[in-house]
Amino acid sequence: MPQIKDLLEDLEFIRWVKKPDKDLNLYWERWIASNPDRIEDIKLAKQILLNLKFPAKTPSMETKREVLNKLLKDYSTGTSQRKTPRNIQTSFWNNQFSRVAAILVVIFAISFLFHAILKENRPEAGDQIPSWFFITKSTNYGEKLNFALPDGSMVWLNAGSSLEFPSAFEDNVRLVKLHGEGFFEIAEDVAKPFKVQTGNLTITALGTSFNVNNRDKDDLRVSLVTGKVKVDDTFSEGEYFLIPGQELVYNPEDKTGAVYPFDLELVQGWRNGTLVFKKAPFEHVKSELERWYGVTISTSGSYSTSWHFNGKFENQTLETVLLSLSNIEEFKYEIEGKKVNISFN
Repeated sequence: MPQIKDLLEDLEFIRWVKKPDKDLNLYWERWIASNPDRIEDIKLAKQILLNLKFPAKTPSMETKREVLNKLLKDYSTGTSQRKTPRNIQTSFWNNQFSRVAAILVVIFAISFLFHAILKENRPEAGDQIPSWFFITKSTNYGEKLNFALPDGSMVWLNAGSSLEFPSAFEDNVRLVKLHGEGFFEIAEDVAKPFKVQTGNLTITALGTSFNVNNRDKDDLRVSLVTGKVKVDDTFSEGEYFLIPGQELVYNPEDKTGAVYPFDLELVQGWRNGTLVFKKAPFEHVKSELERWYGVTISTSGSYSTSWHFNGKFENQTLETVLLSLSNIEEFKYEIEGKKVNISFN
């Protein structure tokens, strides 16, 4: 069964279907190439967005059932009669009714799907529908995503990440929730600070650009490129203030943090399509390759604990990266679809 809910909720996908441009075409071509199993989902979602037009006033379910039952009843009555000349004409119209009934069934089913999707994202409020609802943008391993927020701020999501935000920000604050890694370029609004909640931390900024990395089992890192930010620890009520070039490294387990300078290329490389390693142990290289290319890597044999790899790959294939790594670190590899096996001597 097609899984199209995420596509129908994706504002960038809707914009691509309705008003495509060069950048959107390039992004979705790459997305489809990375997700060939979703081609049928893409086709169905596009058909729904392009071909269906719903009436301004939706009939009740009781009315829908009544109309459908009447059509089906008329059809069954007509086909039970002998095919006299008059009945041949009746049979023709009954066939038309049957087609109309089938079309109505499909439209009603898709209408129900649309209402179910909206209901999941909109809070209950009696008969009043609020002017905002929450949107979630997410990426799988092997995917990256760039999009604009309602205030014009720009967000880049790294692989295996998600961002939740309202369709319209409140009057006094712009609040989003991040899981994984994202880079933010914030539109300045002094009267409405921008806040990112991730783990135990809340990052507050005005006109600023910064990277947030909150991946599972890793330290939480906030790296400031321009402007300035304040980071609040909701657990210990501690505060950290960053200036450009500084990074907060926060340990979620013991709830402690420290501020250090950071390597801009290492932090921002992913956003520009550059995979960067600097003194990286094998486990870090392995997890980065899995996220970057959307693969699962298994190993056999043992590797040196002193394994520290340095390298930079700009828009390279997985085959090219593994070949380069194997020449330096001496291992063999096999790629089978989305599975990779690395064998150490």
